[in-house]
Amino acid sequence: MTAALSGTARRRLALALALAVAVGLPALTNTYYVRLATGILMFAALACGWNLVGGYAGYPDFGAAAFLGIGAYTTGVLMARAAVPFPLALLAGAFLAVVAAVLMGAVLLRLRGHYFAIATLGFMLVLQQLAANLELTGGGSGMNLPVARSFTTFYYWMLGVCALAAAAGLFLPRLRVGYAIAAIRENQAAAEALGIAPLPYKIIAYSGSAFVFGLVGGVYAYWFTFIDPPTVFNVDFAIQAIVMTLFGGPATALGPVAGAIVLKSLDTVLTTVSIFLHNVFFGALVCLLVIFAPRGLADLRRARGGILAALRAALRENRI
Repeated sequence: MTAALSGTARRRLALALALAVAVGLPALTNTYYVRLATGILMFAALACGWNLVGGYAGYPDFGAAAFLGIGAYTTGVLMARAAVPFPLALLAGAFLAVVAAVLMGAVLLRLRGHYFAIATLGFMLVLQQLAANLELTGGGSGMNLPVARSFTTFYYWMLGVCALAAAAGLFLPRLRVGYAIAAIRENQAAAEALGIAPLPYKIIAYSGSAFVFGLVGGVYAYWFTFIDPPTVFNVDFAIQAIVMTLFGGPATALGPVAGAIVLKSLDTVLTTVSIFLHNVFFGALVCLLVIFAPRGLADLRRARGGILAALRAALRENRI
């Protein structure tokens, strides 16, 4: 009991120290590293957001960038066309993303597996074409947003969104809705037999993911001061979020954050060395993840005997 409490206390202390370092980072380093850290936080937030529907609910959303685009364009239109302050425009974008998730989720979440994945991708492509042909959004030429006075602002906005998304992943499994979502993920037929209605709970997970993506989209739009349909309605956002979640550990609170930190840091280093090595590394990494650690780094960390024992077990299981 004492050891368990001591382990919990150590984890809380480590988390508090990490947050303190994150809050003080802009004062400790230069603009280049602040910008790099902002990008890492953005993808950490996306991974945590995708984890809500892809990890906890078990629904692979390949079209999650649809909600990033909704958040980005709502924020951009309100700021550029109506001079709405950024915080209000950001919340409006996230709210509209949730509305879209509820409406589309009522239809798409009746599908399962690869059918759901393909349908969400189609939904994103429809929104991309819609944004490219509307005068309000600037069409294919995109639109410009006002320039912020302080660059550090975006770092703290991304930090806040990332903390919110990670907190959602931390508390969801402890709530009644989290138990229902987990039951549906493991065996939907059995969950229905127990009286759990799957669709409302799946919509909750889908909407939570959409809210995070909508917030990230709004901050992204203001950060880069320019958006166009191919940039924000881009499947690459979802793919990177998926890889980071799988690397860190799906259905865990901090696994996606760890995955984003490690992979984006490696991405930066390898890109400066060689684009070829960068692409080869990440392609090989995905293959190795599927074979040796389908539950990510979190699974290796929890394995008895440590990482080497887990790798040996994976080799035996796959007969390698």
